[in-house]
Amino acid sequence: MARKKFIRASAHRFSKLGLRRKKKQIYRKSKGRDNKTRLNMIGRVENARIGHGHDKKIRGLHQGDKVVVVYNLEELKKVSDNEVAIVGKMGDKKRVEIAKYAKDKKIKLKNLDVDKFIKKIEEKMKDKKDKKKGKVDKKKARDKDSKSKEKKDKKTEEKGEKEDKKTEEKGKDDGKKDDKLEDKIGKDEKKSDDVKDAKKDGGGKSDESKDDKNENKSEDKEKGK
Repeated sequence: MARKKFIRASAHRFSKLGLRRKKKQIYRKSKGRDNKTRLNMIGRVENARIGHGHDKKIRGLHQGDKVVVVYNLEELKKVSDNEVAIVGKMGDKKRVEIAKYAKDKKIKLKNLDVDKFIKKIEEKMKDKKDKKKGKVDKKKARDKDSKSKEKKDKKTEEKGEKEDKKTEEKGKDDGKKDDKLEDKIGKDEKKSDDVKDAKKDGGGKSDESKDDKNENKSEDKEKGK
């Protein structure tokens, strides 16, 4: 005989009490002073009372086997042949361990389809690995691009520095040439000035010698007279 399901009052009216939400359909005894369910009025939801329970011999059993809630692998190892394990709330890592162990030892798990769960987890892990690998490859590609970019920038900087050095050296050489030209021009000007001065000095001396000759001539003429 199937067990009768009891629903709390007003469960058919509110979503938070179980309307279209089976997980929220939890039985609670009605305790209100004028509550019609508590007063067992006709047409209302039935309250849980003595007489609806199972026989004591089979109470709490699942198909004749005792139910044990398991939270880790150590607890699963203690499950005997006439017991059925229910996997409690836990992460996927522990659940996979329990599922694999149960598959090897052929232990019955009431709320877990072992083969289906293991397949699902393997697919999930594979997708995760592929995703991680894709991220790593993208990161490597980004690093490679950034390194190549840095190398290019470095090369352009070095090229620019070399060009700057060349221009500086060229400027220095041009400056030296200009200085040499200026020195040459200065020397030529100095020479021309010296020549002019020498000419001037030579002109003065010839005039003096001419005057001396004229004086000597005049003296000779006077003597002859």
